[in-house]
Amino acid sequence: MTFNFITRPINQWFENKYGSKRGFLKTYWHRVLYKLGRYDQYRQIDWSKTERLVFICKGNICRSAFAEQVARTLGIETISCGIRAIENAPANEQAVFVAKKMGYDLSEHKTTPVMYTALTNCDLLIAMEPEQVSFMEDHAAVKYNYTLLGLWGKPSHPYLHDPYNCTPEYFDQCFKIIKDAVSELNLKITRQ
Repeated sequence: MTFNFITRPINQWFENKYGSKRGFLKTYWHRVLYKLGRYDQYRQIDWSKTERLVFICKGNICRSAFAEQVARTLGIETISCGIRAIENAPANEQAVFVAKKMGYDLSEHKTTPVMYTALTNCDLLIAMEPEQVSFMEDHAAVKYNYTLLGLWGKPSHPYLHDPYNCTPEYFDQCFKIIKDAVSELNLKITRQ
């Protein structure tokens, strides 16, 4: 006897809302850590010393590429890069499609590995996942200012699951969270 009539809708819900079951677990794990104060330091930003936003994700083909484009349209000095990006690859096709639906153009985006990115101490490095901040802190030769993009959305999302290879519904949701969080960052920057 098969239970597909039960498991299929449940699996679809996880995929559409969180990207996957793993995305669901990581989302709630990091929400618990956030509620316990684990990420408080990433909300303590000296906005007067922030000259550029540097968006970081894994491959620089979805999340950070979109965040950069949203920030650019708001007039913010910004770049994006990826921890495991290959150089000069285009944005993910689904990312280009979803961004276009939202009024943003990723068709000219080219990926940049973080190791090829010239960073300064006036940059605010903005990751999509806590693990990405940890990676940067462990490997950077200089101490930079860090935050998590999802902390600036309402509600807060300390972990933004990678939409790569996820459902169109999750892609839409992820990009909406990113857009809202970047818009909130813009308000913080302009109030300084």
